[in-house]
This record gives sequence, C-alpha cells and structure tokens, in this order.
Amino acid sequence: MPTILQYLAYRGGFNPETGGPCDVKNAMAPCNVPWANASGSVPVASMTLYVQSISFSIQFLLFTTFGSLADYGRWNRYILLTATVIACATQIAPVALINDDGSHWNAMMAIYVVGLISYGTTLVFYGAAFPILSDNLPVVRQARTSAQMSFQETQAVVERWRNHVSAISTTWSNIGFLILTVALSGAAFTPWYPENILGDAPIYNFIGTAVCGAFWVLNAIPYFMFQPSGRRGPPLPPGENHWTIGWKSIIQAVKEARKLRYLFMYIFSYFMFSDAVSTINQMTSIITAEVTNFSALQVTLLGLVTSTTSIVGCVLFLCLSKTFNIKTKTNLLIIVVLTSVVPLWGCFGIGMDNFGLKTTWELWALAAWSGLFTAPIWAWQQTMLAELVPKGKENLFFGLFGVVNKASSWIGPVVVGAISESSSSVWMGWPFVLGLFALATIIVLFIDVDAAKKELAEYERNTTISGAENINEKIGQYS
Repeated sequence: MPTILQYLAYRGGFNPETGGPCDVKNAMAPCNVPWANASGSVPVASMTLYVQSISFSIQFLLFTTFGSLADYGRWNRYILLTATVIACATQIAPVALINDDGSHWNAMMAIYVVGLISYGTTLVFYGAAFPILSDNLPVVRQARTSAQMSFQETQAVVERWRNHVSAISTTWSNIGFLILTVALSGAAFTPWYPENILGDAPIYNFIGTAVCGAFWVLNAIPYFMFQPSGRRGPPLPPGENHWTIGWKSIIQAVKEARKLRYLFMYIFSYFMFSDAVSTINQMTSIITAEVTNFSALQVTLLGLVTSTTSIVGCVLFLCLSKTFNIKTKTNLLIIVVLTSVVPLWGCFGIGMDNFGLKTTWELWALAAWSGLFTAPIWAWQQTMLAELVPKGKENLFFGLFGVVNKASSWIGPVVVGAISESSSSVWMGWPFVLGLFALATIIVLFIDVDAAKKELAEYERNTTISGAENINEKIGQYS
C-alpha cells in the first residue's frame, strides 16, 4: 500500500526544479505533491511520513477512548471484528485505482490512513489476548496453584510459557507472510504484455494488495467462528459509559505509576524503540521504492527474504532462551541493539553515494538482517510487557501500550519528514532514529525484572483486598 501511494503520488506530482511532471522511472529525482504548508508542496517521501503521523495520531485518540473498553463484556470481540472487517476492506480497496493516472493519489492516501488505523487496532486487541491464552495453559495453571513451588519458580514457569506462546505465534505470522510472499513471487514471473513479466508491471502492486486482503479474510474467519462464546470480561461498572471509561482507565493506569514503577519505565522505553522501529519501517519502505524505482518484483522478492529470515530469527531466539535460560529482558536488549545497527548503517548514506542503504545489494542484506533481528522484537517486547502487567488488567495496559505506541509512532515520521523536507534527503533522518534506540537501551538496562515481579504481586494482593473491602462496604450499605 505505501508503494502504491508513492507510485500514484509520483504520477500526479511535479518536479520542483523544472515544474514538469515527475519521472516515475527515476524515483531518486525530486518530486513534490500539493500540501497544506507555507510552500504549498512537500516531497513525496515527506508526504508518506506525514500520512503515517496522521494515522498514528488518530489511533492515539481511538485507543485512549475505547482501549480499556475491551476489558468489559464482549467488547473485545466486537471491536476486533469491526477493525478486521475495515482493515480487510481497505487492503482490497486500492484495486479501484488500478488505471488511475495519479490524479487521485489523495484518495489512495485516505484509504491508506483508514487501513493503518484499522490494522493498528487489530494488532493491539489480538496482542491483548496473548497473555490470557498463555496464562491459561494447563502447565501454567498447575504451577500457579502448586504448594510445592516457590514464587520465583512459579514466575519462571509463567515467563517460559509466555515466551513460548509469543514466539510461536510470531513465528506462525511469519510463516503466513512466507506463504503469501511465495505465492506473489511465483505470480510475479508470469508472462505479461507489454512488459516481460507481471512483476515488472505497475498493475502487480494493485493485484498484490487485493490478494493480501483476501488472504487476511480467509485467516480471520476461523478466529471469530471458533472463539469460545463464553469468553467475556466483567460487565461495565455502574455509572460508567462507553465514551469516558477509556479516558478514566488511562488516568487510573497512570496513577498507578508509583506502585508499578518498572512497568512504566518499560512503557517509556517502549515509547522510544517503538517509534524508532516504526520510523525504520517507513524510511526503508521509501528508500526501497526509490532505489528500485517502484519495482514490485524487487519489493516482493525482498519480502520473501525477510519472511524466511523472520521465521529463522523467531525460532533462533526462542531456542537460545530455552537452551541457555536467557531471560526475556536479556533477549530484548540483544534484539534492540542488533536492530539499532540499521540506523547506524543508514547514517553512512549521508555522506556516501555507494554505501549507507543506497544500493540494491544493501537492500538484500537489510531484508535478511531485519528478518533475523527486527522481527523477533515484537514477540519479546510483548512478553516483557505481559510479565509486568497486573492480572485481569491485560486489555487496560495493552491498550495503554497501544496508546503509547501510537502516541510515539507519529513523532519519528514527523521529525524525519521535516528533516527530509528541509534537506531533500530522507537519509538525514537516520541519526535521530539512532538516538531513540540509544535512549531506549539505557532505560531497559535499569529495569529490575525480579523486583518488578515482586512489586506486581504486592499490587495484585492489595487490589484484591481493596476490591473485597469495597464489596463488603456496598453490602453493608444495602443492608
């Protein structure tokens, strides 16, 4: 979808140096599109980054309002179903612009914004289901009720199986990515007139996004059909309404910062590296499109490399953690540091023309590196959060996690977009991204996970006592 947006923007944009149309066959040449700013236009790369910021800002408002609502009744199912339907529809919708001459690039921008918002919503609410699934495994439930196991032993079992479920689910998502990419790669080599093969034709991107949407629909149906009908949260508290409970819950969660200081330290660090990873994804997408001149075939084959190495990366870190009993925090730190190599690599492109993510061979190396070391970050950041979240408050804190994610994710694209606009080079944004990784790593280093678990156990115990006292008080008032 971002490649389609860039392609249509190049067809509908203009070269600011000549005033003529942009050269679609030379994506490295300047190309601007109309925009509501002082100069009246921005480079296509900046526009793409600003679009990301707009969608993340809207997601921030939505998650803040409705995020914790998923802890009550069956709202999780309803919100997730609605978001999935919208996301699948917007994934397929670009097919309507298959013959567009670029004059409707802003319509593609609107589709992309809605698609990003709905997709981000599905990620948060699927993610919130993960700790509930892992904590209800028979082996985990048995450990929690065992009188023979110490607190530390019980927590070790919980951590091990959360790592397992998170890593396996991430691995399977990458297997799906691989299956889809293999199918698209095979189709890319189909003979096509007047081009040599389908993968070299612009129409291929539009066909590809529709196939992705259909693939999503087929995989979403079983989840909603076979989800246990009795799985639901408690009813909405008396006196609360759907529009304000989210904001109240977020305020309540923030008030708990002093009691759950390590959780909020982690959320702040996540604010940094989530923004950095999101910005890396957008910058590499823009750079790949520019270096390959929007070659759908190249993008698909690069995706094939990433999907394959993503599976290897997730399984590798899972095996390492099980074989050598590596803690979640240690794994996360290793992954974050290795991912920070990407912006460091990109910094060389500021002063060099043949190195620093500026050549095709580097894109292939980047695809492999991203799969091995960036893909696992989503599994371990999720597990780290699950270790620090109070039981029964998963949707509240995963919703807050989503809020922090979206609140942070617009910052990087805006800053890099502004840097790109002023310098006419997206590579000038890499030092900023590298700085975000450095700050995130320092914060994670100071998180004491063992102390955090004791802190969490004390919080849950006090919450249970407080809840029981409130119930007794209400019963007394009623009597």
